[in-house]
Amino acid sequence: MTQPTVTGQPQLDASATSAPLSSPTGPPSGKSILIFSDGTGQAGGLRPDQRLSNVYKLYRAARSGPDSPIDPARQIAFYDSGLGTDADVGTIPLRLTRFIKKLASSATGAGISANVVDCYAAILKHYEPGDRIYLFGFSRGAYTVRCVAGVLQLCGVPTRVGVTHGCPESSRALRDLAEEAVLTVYEHGAGKPRTRYKAQRLELARRFRARHESDDGGQSNAAPYFIGVFDTVAALGAHGWARVVVTLTLLFLLTVAATGIAGIIGSATGAAYGSAFKITCLAMVMLAGVRSFFRRLKIIRDYPADPWWKRWHLAGWKLRFYDESLDRRVEYVRHALAIDEVRQAFARVHWGDKHTVYDHFVQMWFAGNHSDIGGSYPEDESRLSDIALSWMVEEVAKIPHPIEIDRTKLYLYPSPAGVQHCEVASLRDRFPRWARRL
Repeated sequence: MTQPTVTGQPQLDASATSAPLSSPTGPPSGKSILIFSDGTGQAGGLRPDQRLSNVYKLYRAARSGPDSPIDPARQIAFYDSGLGTDADVGTIPLRLTRFIKKLASSATGAGISANVVDCYAAILKHYEPGDRIYLFGFSRGAYTVRCVAGVLQLCGVPTRVGVTHGCPESSRALRDLAEEAVLTVYEHGAGKPRTRYKAQRLELARRFRARHESDDGGQSNAAPYFIGVFDTVAALGAHGWARVVVTLTLLFLLTVAATGIAGIIGSATGAAYGSAFKITCLAMVMLAGVRSFFRRLKIIRDYPADPWWKRWHLAGWKLRFYDESLDRRVEYVRHALAIDEVRQAFARVHWGDKHTVYDHFVQMWFAGNHSDIGGSYPEDESRLSDIALSWMVEEVAKIPHPIEIDRTKLYLYPSPAGVQHCEVASLRDRFPRWARRL
């Protein structure tokens, strides 16, 4: 149970953390599908003593498996690692290429669409009518699951693909379907003023639902049951000097790569090194430009409401969170916010329409900075993040259909006396003394 401390922060009783298993009461009515999306650089479970975010801690206690008492017929959990991790860059073979991809993802938010597709595809893989969808995220992972909620609001869950009922079983076909919903429908107008392409996006969503039979009386056939997020970030990428440093680093690494490729071309063809280097650089720039153009190109066809030149545009998130909408059909929403975070890129992100009353929407401020809320500090410095996680666990336990949690894998020790961090001061301390005096 939640007990208020002298600071007003919620705290779990010791007895609650030692309970073997918390599970829903009453007759079963569909299974629970849990989606967990982690923050930048977070990929839990890779090392025994790894710094873990609250998202991964909760996932570890809610997943089914050979070491878990949770029945996968009742609850399925999917974990999506954060941007800029080894898991995020997939199976890119060359170490330098993987490093460049990770650096670009961490600094610019490149690849966020793939995270949204991953999470939405996991829902499509497991969803059946009557199931409940729970979304959890931290930082850019919170951004990700909020986007997933937007995809569900527009597209729902397809019940037909071509002549086949239900979603495809093939992983490639399933991902193609998820990419259609995310890249073609949801991201239409991304990075633009919301009203500019709203009508076009709604029309694309209507067509998607009609084609895949996911319409329910003029709206999608599925919505999240519960959304719980830790401190959604206001921006996807680095800003200011950090962005300059990252850009210069990427240019240097690309130059190194081009130098190596030019040397290989020169050796194989006998061409002068200078010519081979120029050709390599030009080819890399052209390839990146063409790829970026077609990934950002958004088109709506057969739409007489707009002239042809208004039916296409280049979309892009532009390092900001533009979609602040909240589907009123989401039954429970919880957002833990960092009251002591001072970095501009981590400012509070608005959610929902200020003129709309949401019955079960709670946003709670907690002491500490960004990761004091979402976790990922060493375990002996995680008492503040335990407060936020305790609150989230208690909130999802109070709803009519709580998730199942194996308490033997989630011991929390929340304390308002825990270490409070400041990343600005921490970054300053990394500079030599002479630089700090400037």
